[in-house]
Amino acid sequence: MVKFGVQLGWNTQASAYQNIQAQRASMARYLGSAQSSINAVGSALAGAATNQITGLANIAAQRAMNRIKAQLQTVMMSRDKQLADAQATLQATQKTANSTPSLPGSVLNMSA
Repeated sequence: MVKFGVQLGWNTQASAYQNIQAQRASMARYLGSAQSSINAVGSALAGAATNQITGLANIAAQRAMNRIKAQLQTVMMSRDKQLADAQATLQATQKTANSTPSLPGSVLNMSA
């Protein structure tokens, strides 16, 4: 910074041009700092939005998985009931077939 004045004890001051240059430099530093703050806030908001979307997707996936598990359990219980009924019917049929007297020469008489 160039100052002019005479070394006669006068108060030396910067020129108007030098004052404007100093103000511009100060304003540039302030704007750079403000821009950094704005970028940090923007990044934080973008990160929060991303985390929210990821969280919601995880919740939706978990709910879908729970629905699939419930449907699968219902199907498996139905299948188990059908198998139990089929086994009961088979046992009843075998018991009936074994207790029915067979006549000689009958189709049901397997031992003759």
